[in-house]
Amino acid sequence: FNTNQLQTESKEREKQDLIAKIEDLEMTIKALTEAIDGLKAEIAEMQVQLKRAGEDREKQNKEFQTTVSDQRSVQQLLKKALDFLQDFYAKKASFAQQEPAGPPPPAGFKEYKNNAQSGGVMQLIQQIIDDAKAMEA
Repeated sequence: FNTNQLQTESKEREKQDLIAKIEDLEMTIKALTEAIDGLKAEIAEMQVQLKRAGEDREKQNKEFQTTVSDQRSVQQLLKKALDFLQDFYAKKASFAQQEPAGPPPPAGFKEYKNNAQSGGVMQLIQQIIDDAKAMEA
């Protein structure tokens, strides 16, 4: 009878240990399931952010392409203006070498000269063309 009682108590302790282990494993399963759900939500959020980032890059690329196109148009227009001014000033220089017509200027007037410190319109236009090329790159 004593042996039977010892075996019963032993099996009862073993049963209690197994029940505690089952409860522990169930809590672990619950915690891991919650962690998996949280990670799935984070993955979904990251996919949304990835899609938004792609759309933003596409929008920025369109803006950049528009800017590049505008800069190229500016370069072409300014190049034409520069060519026109070079032709105009070349013709003016050939006319300027002729003797002035009419009476000499009155006293007090000095001979007309370009300001030596100024770059001139043509250099300014060339600088704008160079800046447009740099912005394009």
